[in-house]
Amino acid sequence: MESVESGLLAIPGEPRSVPWEDHAARSFEDRMLDTGFPFPCIFGVDAVKRRTLRYCFVPIGPDRTEALGSALREFAGQCAELGKRTSLVAFFQNDPELRDLRDHERVFWALLAELMATDTAPWPAGISTDTESSTWEFSYAGVAFFVVANTAFHTTRRSRYFDYLAITFQPRFVFDDLSEQSPAGRNARKIIRARLREYDDVPPHASLGSFGDEHNREWVQYFLPDNETVVPGTTRCPVNHGIRRNIGMSGPQITTVPPVELPITLRELLPQQGSIELQHDQPGKMFTWHQHDLDEELYVIDGGMTVYWVDQDGAYHEQPVTAGARIQLPANTVHGSTAAASGCHYVIKPDGGRTAVTRFLPESQWPHPPVPPEAAR
Repeated sequence: MESVESGLLAIPGEPRSVPWEDHAARSFEDRMLDTGFPFPCIFGVDAVKRRTLRYCFVPIGPDRTEALGSALREFAGQCAELGKRTSLVAFFQNDPELRDLRDHERVFWALLAELMATDTAPWPAGISTDTESSTWEFSYAGVAFFVVANTAFHTTRRSRYFDYLAITFQPRFVFDDLSEQSPAGRNARKIIRARLREYDDVPPHASLGSFGDEHNREWVQYFLPDNETVVPGTTRCPVNHGIRRNIGMSGPQITTVPPVELPITLRELLPQQGSIELQHDQPGKMFTWHQHDLDEELYVIDGGMTVYWVDQDGAYHEQPVTAGARIQLPANTVHGSTAAASGCHYVIKPDGGRTAVTRFLPESQWPHPPVPPEAAR
């Protein structure tokens, strides 16, 4: 098939003038075409060989969602011409603020939510608008996509590993002739599952399913964990799909619910005008050495953490805190924290009515090793 002309999109095999982009594309192709260690997704491998795959490269910065949306709209407009073996792979410039798998998962879902909130195209026919339905799929610019996230923190589920955050958007029509009821679909699944068992250090995830099956949820397959943890059936998709459904509204939709009493402690923490931040750290969550440009006050609601810091003389201190602790944190204090085994909910009140600017220290400047998770338990 002849290549479709691209504007924002790149074609496999084409060199890039930006070093990180060129490295990402070459690394991806080397991995997909490695005959000694075959990649599980036979359709992705075929798309690289046919050059019907498309790439986009998303630089670091506040315009990340807009850049991704522009590329995805362009791809949506041409993917049908590219045939059944196509996808868009979005490579993201490495962001030092994304320090673990949880950070990447948070950004992944935020990107999808922001894309859907700004999409004005009609919803695709045959695709449910309920994220928990077996026939829901992420949709943008009138096209439904099965989405896959890869990160550098997928070390045992190696099929989801890549040097950069990479998000693949695979058009739903790619699977039209590959249902589990068809011989071609059964054969493809058999091959892919066998390759997954060889490629990964963990078994194929239990959440992997088929579109339309009674108990299938597509979204839980988008960002798989690096272990065998399964998303509970009661957990809703992180994408706020209600935003997308309400695009046609002419104004706010207002309903009345029972009032919620604001605890007195939170009232005290609120500034005269502005907001506070409610933070949840999962068990063992570590914030390595960093500093803020504002004075902050922290109030622990439940759970706990170990706070560590260095004083003006460079002396090291650490202290476990639990529910009820109020922490006064002067601006520019070099500090960090590790959540306890129970996790931690806490409120952050920055001085000055704005969110503090945070600077994380490179490892070469750490004044002391961070408190490991086991020490905070």
